[in-house]
Parts: sequence; C-alpha cells; structure tokens
Amino acid sequence: NEQSEKENEFIPVSRNKPPPPEPLSRDSIRFLSDVAVRPLSTTVSRYQRLHLSRRRGNAIRHDLLSAAIIEAVPLATRTGQVMLFQLTDHGRTVCTSLGIDPGPPPRTSLEHTYWAHCVAHSFEEKGYDTAFEQPVPGDGFIDVLAARPGECIAIEIETGKSDIKMNLGKLRGAGFDRVILVATSPSAVAACQRAMNGVENKAAELITWLDVS
Repeated sequence: NEQSEKENEFIPVSRNKPPPPEPLSRDSIRFLSDVAVRPLSTTVSRYQRLHLSRRRGNAIRHDLLSAAIIEAVPLATRTGQVMLFQLTDHGRTVCTSLGIDPGPPPRTSLEHTYWAHCVAHSFEEKGYDTAFEQPVPGDGFIDVLAARPGECIAIEIETGKSDIKMNLGKLRGAGFDRVILVATSPSAVAACQRAMNGVENKAAELITWLDVS
C-alpha cells in the first residue's frame, strides 16, 4: 500500500553531504598529467606547452587546487617569486585512477629539487659537469656534484629543515676540493651559519639562493 511504499523509500543520510566530484575535463587531465611529469615548470611554460589560454589555464588550475588535487609551492627568487605546483597525496591517487603515472613519491621537497636544478644550471654555465644525488663514502649522498678537470665540488641544498651538521660531517674527508652550502631562504642562511660555527671543519662555503637565481 501507499504507506509501506513510503516507509521503504530511500532517504539520504544527510542532505548536507557534498556531491561527488565532477569528472575532470580533457584539458584538466592534460594539465594534471603535465604537473605529474613537470612539477618544476613555470605556469607560463605549462600553458604554452598545453596550448591553453591564460583564462582557461587559470580556471583549470583553480579547479584542481580547490579539489586538493594539486598544491601551490611559492618560492622567492632574486627577481621576484616563482609559483610551482605539485600533486597532493589525493592527487597521486586521482592520477592512478586516470591511468596517469604519478611517479615515485618525492624524496625531497619541491623547494629543494627546484634549487638543486638552479644550482646545477648555474655551475654548468661556468663549465662544470653536474650530477644529482651522488653517493659519498658511508651511507650518504650529496645533492649536487659539480666537476671539471682539476676540481670536484660537493654542493648541499639547505632549506633549513635538515640536519646541516650531519650533512657537513658526511663530507669531511670525502676528497672534495670544495664543499658549498646553498641556503634557500633567510632562515636557512641563519641555520647554516649556526651549523658552520659548531663544526671543526670550517672549509665549507656558504652561498644563497640570490647567487643562483
């Protein structure tokens, strides 16, 4: 009867429950795939590569940020600010569901990776060959190795979040001609100075993001 039909009627648990996310558009999927592959890309380069207008690109970026699929990583440089974007944990899951390879979980922060590439580019312009994450005796790595005939330099990128004294200690007696710390912010400069004052080996040099950007 009519009463039993009403009793069996489906009633939502909560009318305030957010609706499921809308499927991503083709351009949004292309944008997401590009972030997964090229997190160090500038916004302008990404829009050009994907043939997106500024308006369309900004709309897609806003939607992906709002859905917590990507997150912004602002970085101060000598000439202003660079805004990078990377996948969130949720974004990595979304990528996998769409058949996009999110790549392995990053070992270092995007800030660290960005400055490592800036440092490598800066030294390559001076005639050095560079390589990332090179092993050193023991169980450690250096962020960037810069080498040219007669000179081998170990370069550590310091965001102020790692154990700087330990980084210096692993390089003591490792056979490098120079050891350089690159501080990526004012707070990292202060952290490096404190660490360098607390070690016996004063041979390390300190430069900043202003020197390589």
